[in-house]
Amino acid sequence: MTFQLVYYSQQDPKWKEDILGFGDPGDTIGYVGCALTSMAMLLSGHGYVETPKTLNKKLQSVGGFASAGIRWGSVSQVVPQISVKSNISCNNSDAPLGLIDASIAAGQPVIVMVDSTPASGLLTHWVVLYAKEGNDYLMLDPWPYQTDVNKKTYLMPRYSQGNPLQRSIMHVIIYECFTAGGGIAQPGSSSTTGTPQTPPITAPVTSNKSTARVKAEVTWGLNIRSTIDTSSAANIVATAPAGSELILMEADGVSKIGAVNQWVRVRTLNGREGFAAAWYLEKGQIVTSAPAAEPAPSPVTEAPVSTSAPQPQPAPAPQVETLFIIVKSAGAKVYKTASARGEVVSNEKSGARLTVVETAKKAAEKIGRAGKWISVKGSNNKRGYVDGGLVKKG
Repeated sequence: MTFQLVYYSQQDPKWKEDILGFGDPGDTIGYVGCALTSMAMLLSGHGYVETPKTLNKKLQSVGGFASAGIRWGSVSQVVPQISVKSNISCNNSDAPLGLIDASIAAGQPVIVMVDSTPASGLLTHWVVLYAKEGNDYLMLDPWPYQTDVNKKTYLMPRYSQGNPLQRSIMHVIIYECFTAGGGIAQPGSSSTTGTPQTPPITAPVTSNKSTARVKAEVTWGLNIRSTIDTSSAANIVATAPAGSELILMEADGVSKIGAVNQWVRVRTLNGREGFAAAWYLEKGQIVTSAPAAEPAPSPVTEAPVSTSAPQPQPAPAPQVETLFIIVKSAGAKVYKTASARGEVVSNEKSGARLTVVETAKKAAEKIGRAGKWISVKGSNNKRGYVDGGLVKKG
């Protein structure tokens, strides 16, 4: 979808008196809500329409603020299709203009911090950059300045404070919208309202694409989803068995393979297209012709994100073998995610025998090591993660 230019003012009467996040009474959106308003413009431009008012409430509900300061990463809890790719402070160094330019070229506008006053000291302000013209950027500025998206608003005349471009930007937040890809609308051709995203989907297999292979230890099968929301099975369009090949549909898809908390757009060999969790994939090959279609398995229960997920190996994944571990005398809890803060799926007593559902080699390295999470099947047959320090070899 093409990114549409959507303008919001933090001074709009509909929300300017609202308290920003968990701030003090004087911390209103109209006074210090430039970052929130910039984020609302970014989300709405990608088709996930939020106003500063609605976004403020949704971020509050997920703990998305530290006082009145926005927690950039919490945005993906509101819109799972959008996540932080880069968060770069450049107050004392040149801004990464190359990264900004590359993101804009990929249809991904960038939120940046500037100095809003020529007076001594730094008075921070956040804006959205969406196009490069010469040695300047076009921007959406949440402060009431130029509210017509059909006219061009440049960064440098307003916020350079006499500095060159690379020193006029003090912080860079680059988000990746997984459903973007149609470029960015320009003044005179954009809409002022967002439109909902449409899901992927079935299309003929394209040849000459790089592929990724579902890791052998993903014995439950890997769900392919129309969005990256894992809270429901309603968006599952296919399930890829362990060892199966998936065609990468993104130019930079290979770079995401194996990365924790990254999603990559893929297509199954029978033409079903959607998003796959990159941390369950390893690099595949180049498809030079369209292979025969394969039947799509039924959706399965998907394993959760593990912060200790293994990185991709250059060689094919080893064959899975069954490994058992024994709970030590203190007992152990099996969590739904690889965190002691996750939901408990089973309470295991001393001596309980758990089945490991990841490769034996990788699990063996974590047995007996506190803080290392092992993917297991509990005594109640529910899958989850157990702390390696609480178990021993079976």
